Amino acid sequence: MLRVALVIGRLNVGGAEAELLRLYRGLDRARFSPFVVTLQDAGPLGREIPPGDLVVLGRRRKWTWGTWRALRDLLRERKPDIVQSFLFTENVFCRRIGQGIVVSGLQGSLSEDVETGPSLKLWVERETFSGARAVVSNSAYYRDLYAGLGLDASKIEVIPSSVDLPAATGKGVREALGIRPDEVVLTCVARLVERKGHEDLLRAAAGFRLLFAGDGPFRRNLEGRGALLLGSRVDVPELLAASDIVVLASRFGEGCPNAVLEAMAAGKAVVATRAGGTPEVVVDGETGLLVPPGDVAGLRAALLRLAADPEWRRRLGEAGREKVRRDHSVVGMVKRYGDLYFKLTETQASI
Repeated sequence: MLRVALVIGRLNVGGAEAELLRLYRGLDRARFSPFVVTLQDAGPLGREIPPGDLVVLGRRRKWTWGTWRALRDLLRERKPDIVQSFLFTENVFCRRIGQGIVVSGLQGSLSEDVETGPSLKLWVERETFSGARAVVSNSAYYRDLYAGLGLDASKIEVIPSSVDLPAATGKGVREALGIRPDEVVLTCVARLVERKGHEDLLRAAAGFRLLFAGDGPFRRNLEGRGALLLGSRVDVPELLAASDIVVLASRFGEGCPNAVLEAMAAGKAVVATRAGGTPEVVVDGETGLLVPPGDVAGLRAALLRLAADPEWRRRLGEAGREKVRRDHSVVGMVKRYGDLYFKLTETQASI
């Protein structure tokens, strides 16, 4: 049985954290013994992990020598076979500690540094990359982007993100938000940062009922401009079920966007930009519509076409849900991770 340490800063509501939880729950307990390590407090999703499988280091800040030493001491004591890290700081620490076979997550936010120019984070990523035996990317786009930097592409394993097929109904959501039954509702689930393209979407969706779920530093730029700002939500499946079209207008930097996968899993028509790895998920004209990043006119045209054709929206939504069921199932994602872990341990044993 392989002992697997899943390492993250804290269990916030986010894509990497959700993937960690799915992996933890899905690993076959006859073959794996997983436990979760948080560098800081457990976070809002910490209650999803049984106390016996959760180690909370409780550090105030992630990026300190004290945090590094606490993690090092824990991993040396527990001696996991596999150390799976998920985000930038955790990746760097685990690679430098070198306890067990280190499998890192390829940090998607670094794509912004790759596309906009050199940065300290990018330099650290390159300097520590060799400390991982494998690096998991959720899209071929990220893999190719990092391989273009001269990083060892043979280490990068593409395992697409996964989502559950929800049973949400959206009942009562429109009424609670003051939305009429006959209104076409557009919803964007994304962190409120400039690169997510909320500004472009506001201009393209003039006259529509527009919902923004998520929070972030760009919020002050969006207040009072027509969209309903819902903040961070724990009922995203219900919001999606109550929506007609789900939009992601990112300008760059997407890998395998969870927001799009969740919308497709909910059977909703998607309009998105051709940013990063999004076209690996959204098949233009089949599971949604794609427009160039920053093309406000093209985005508006796509929204108007879908808003006027509920039957087309239904067909796109059904095709998207089927693609998620086929290519992005949680069972499939967990199997890929498990196969990778065994391949790495078998290779280690033969050395």
